[in-house]
Amino acid sequence: MDPAHLRFRFVPGYAVPEGSPSTAADRTPSTWVPRLVAGFDSGYKLSDHVGGYYYRGQTVAPLRAGFASMVLHADGTLTLGAWGRDVSMTPDTIVVRQNLHLLVDHGVAQATSKDGARTWGISNGNRPLANRSALGLLPDGSYVFVFAHLVTAATLADLLVAQGVTTAIDLDMNISWPTGFVYAHQGSHVTGQRINPNIVRSPSTYLQRFKKDFIAVVAA
Repeated sequence: MDPAHLRFRFVPGYAVPEGSPSTAADRTPSTWVPRLVAGFDSGYKLSDHVGGYYYRGQTVAPLRAGFASMVLHADGTLTLGAWGRDVSMTPDTIVVRQNLHLLVDHGVAQATSKDGARTWGISNGNRPLANRSALGLLPDGSYVFVFAHLVTAATLADLLVAQGVTTAIDLDMNISWPTGFVYAHQGSHVTGQRINPNIVRSPSTYLQRFKKDFIAVVAA
């Protein structure tokens, strides 16, 4: 499908981001499932001090300058960058979800093997490797979601750079939180498929509201 015919929809979790408001549509899967093309995880808990969160006119957690930010607009498009430098509040902004600093910035990996255990999130009880995910921006303006099995943040960043990504935000991590699915429709029946066999959760996870927030990619 032509990326120009796709839109992004942010669905708040019922527990994360903590304190998030929700609309009736957020609690009604029929508002996104019939047009669902793909779905992937969002960021960490706000209590992990990963940045701020703004949702439909309410600042749930203060937005922090320089932090990596996914910005969703009223028309369903998305922009990605460092808050206050690349992206900022506009009249059509409906969601800003921050998660640490940019994992890739101007085509350069920002994670290194020398980073401390807490720099990019504590993984599986401080083990060196974890399942990780990220969203990256390519030079042509399209986006790529990446899931990687048992890697460091530095490995994930290097992988994104090797694919030509210019800007990337680190998303969720640990054993079961990173999730990426694609969906097919036959009449009213929706079938999901994992993009990687090491993804733990079922593709049906995003056919309803989930504990954590996620991004639903829908047909325009």
